Amino acid sequence: MKAFTAAILTLFAFAAGVNAAAVEPGTDLTAVSPFPVIDTALTNPDGTNLTTLEVSPCFWSGTAPFCAGSCPAGYVDCGRDGCGDGACCWTGIKVYCCRENSGQC
Repeated sequence: MKAFTAAILTLFAFAAGVNAAAVEPGTDLTAVSPFPVIDTALTNPDGTNLTTLEVSPCFWSGTAPFCAGSCPAGYVDCGRDGCGDGACCWTGIKVYCCRENSGQC
């Protein structure tokens, strides 16, 4: 386990542009990293991970091939389609959901 931890630390240090030999275990690489730290626990209402810090007011709900799209609380149904954002449904439908009062519908 110790070797695995050292390998991960070296990888993070390399990605951060830091000399891995100069980094001790337990070092907070976020303090020296030129890359922004993104909280990967953030998700859209449909459960997908955010890829940017700017959240779109709309999203397609329903995952092919067995779609069961619906809008969560605070969102309104702005459209329905069998293919929506790409892959088509074999059953059910995808729903285009936008935040209430977003003016996107």
